[in-house]
Amino acid sequence: MAENRGHDINEQLQTVEELNAELATLRARVKYKTSLSIFVIALMVMITTTLAWFTVSGLAGTDGLDMNCTTGSDLRIATSNLGNDINAYEKTVTADMINAQLTANNYKTLPDIKLEPLSTQNANDNVGTRLFLQNGTERTEPGPANGEYLLMDLWLISGNNVDVYLTDKESEDGANDGTKITSAAGNTSAQAEVVRTARISFAPEGESPRIYEVEQRGYAANQTNAFWAISENTDANKICSLEANTPKKITVRVWIEGEDPLCDNGVALAGFSVQLNFQGDKIAAN
Repeated sequence: MAENRGHDINEQLQTVEELNAELATLRARVKYKTSLSIFVIALMVMITTTLAWFTVSGLAGTDGLDMNCTTGSDLRIATSNLGNDINAYEKTVTADMINAQLTANNYKTLPDIKLEPLSTQNANDNVGTRLFLQNGTERTEPGPANGEYLLMDLWLISGNNVDVYLTDKESEDGANDGTKITSAAGNTSAQAEVVRTARISFAPEGESPRIYEVEQRGYAANQTNAFWAISENTDANKICSLEANTPKKITVRVWIEGEDPLCDNGVALAGFSVQLNFQGDKIAAN
């Protein structure tokens, strides 16, 4: 009987060892399967990140840029500081006026600008004024001279104390001068997506910049100062405030956001135009 008990115990021990072996095998399979899934996901993310930027250097760059700026009834604008006389300023800044400023600064003019994918992603401060290549190289300084992005200064003035907004409204009925970014007529359907990759930052002198995009896109994780709704004047699309008869400089930058998934070879060699309209709302007296 003792022998039978010993035999039963040995069989039970063997069964436990077999179960432990099977369990270890199962754990190994689960671990391998989980690791494989993580690898595939990471690889897909890496590929997606890579494709978000132009990947063929021979195709890099957009095909020129066109721009003009207008103001509402309470504002005037210029491409230089013309002092406190509001009558010295204009209602509209044309492409020719912008090109004159670019030439004076030794920057590429609008027809010669070939925008390169850039991003604010690596900027820890002044997001919207510092721009970088995908490898982290900063292009803030040499970029405008090479036509990698547009950099220009505008001066706004009003005869009243006003808050200044970027708006898609017309300055007057039928003017068709509201803010918009438009795909060039010769673009393919893929190239037309360049409009959604465009970013415009407005940096009033001494104040924090704001970044405009045509819709809520994001993708550069630190662009918390972005806005897109410009049909109504709110704090979201407010650019700055002006004191009566005191001009304020606004530095404008236009680039295509490399972190945006649409900023791939499909939009290479695309063209687009930018039309900006600023509106001033009187600040109520205290």
